[in-house]
Amino acid sequence: MRFVALVALLAACGSAPLDAGGDLSSVPQVVDGDLPVDMLSSENLVDASPACAADSVEISVGAARVCMDRYEAPNVAGASPLAMQNALDGEAWCAARGKRLCTEAEWVRACNGTTMRPYPYGTTYKRGTCTDDKTWIAPNWTVLGMWPSAAAMKEAQRLYQADPSGSRTGCVSEEGVRDLTGNVAEWVRRSFSNANNYDHVMKGCYWAGCYGGTPPSCAFVNPAHPSGFRSYEAGFRCCRDL
Repeated sequence: MRFVALVALLAACGSAPLDAGGDLSSVPQVVDGDLPVDMLSSENLVDASPACAADSVEISVGAARVCMDRYEAPNVAGASPLAMQNALDGEAWCAARGKRLCTEAEWVRACNGTTMRPYPYGTTYKRGTCTDDKTWIAPNWTVLGMWPSAAAMKEAQRLYQADPSGSRTGCVSEEGVRDLTGNVAEWVRRSFSNANNYDHVMKGCYWAGCYGGTPPSCAFVNPAHPSGFRSYEAGFRCCRDL
């Protein structure tokens, strides 16, 4: 299935392009925060880091230690990452699981690894190693702004081009975090000053690259939107303090 949606989203857009097709009847639903049973099988889990659950990786940022989800929410290998999310959606979704949104500093640390690589997979940008090589589709922002109407849901599905989590096997950080760049843009808690200093920023760009054509790197940040901004290409991943 190409698109995972929260029922909460039905009740609840990046800079152009920061950028989803499908039959609404085929969209898997997440009801009251529970994943479909078939997405919770042991086949979707990977080996555990010592102090973290099997679906997360331990990351150290200075003296702090956190468990970072290996995959973008819903943090399941092979699942379609959530999109059309704002930062507040992410905070609530993570909190319901005893977690929180990752901070910008944690995200950058995971992306750089211990050797300070500029891209999660190495020192040289390679288009298509991560899901950053899709062709941008112009969104209808007026229709998206009608969220959560059926028309807005259909438009978000038309624009959605994320790959199932973990599909690009080369898109993995030094410590095993997947899809940090490309796929869906990820809301994080801001750690560093920028022109706007909103509480959250977006990291990683998305399936059609970065706004302005910059290669999707660990350093790129989109600080343009407040926490309540909802966009068709925006998702998140969760972290948990140790």
